[in-house]
Amino acid sequence: MATTKTAAKKTTTKSSASKAEASNPMADIMSFSNGAEWTAKAKEQFETMMESFGENIEEARAKNEELAEELQARFKTTQERATETNTRLMEAAQEEVSETVQFANDLTNAKSFADALTIQQSYWKKLFETRIERARELTETSVETARETMKPVEVPFANLKSFEKFFAFPAKA
Repeated sequence: MATTKTAAKKTTTKSSASKAEASNPMADIMSFSNGAEWTAKAKEQFETMMESFGENIEEARAKNEELAEELQARFKTTQERATETNTRLMEAAQEEVSETVQFANDLTNAKSFADALTIQQSYWKKLFETRIERARELTETSVETARETMKPVEVPFANLKSFEKFFAFPAKA
């Protein structure tokens, strides 16, 4: 009698394990018991992926060329602005040197101590005001350049349909 009970228990255990495997499709894949089917599914998925990538390759290439042209134009603009800024800074330095030489000449030609103080006061006031104005101009130019060159790239890569077949993501709400 003992032997019949053990056989009955083994059959019950085997049938419950079969039911668990049937309800869980990943169990079959993870066990690699059906390698040919798994290989066929992987091949099918790879072919679908390659087909979806291949369909819109021209569109992606055109978008990349568009992006490259826009970035080149931005770099050119930045380079031109940097050249203009450097030119302005060199001109400002030359003006300041000539004003300093003129200040030194005026100071040596001063008739009195009060005259020398007046010359110094006007020189330093003019220098201070000029530098503030140049700093404002430089700031405005820098901000304008940054806005032009750092604005978001407006090439809609998200509109490419090449990934839809392989990666079926839900639409954003």
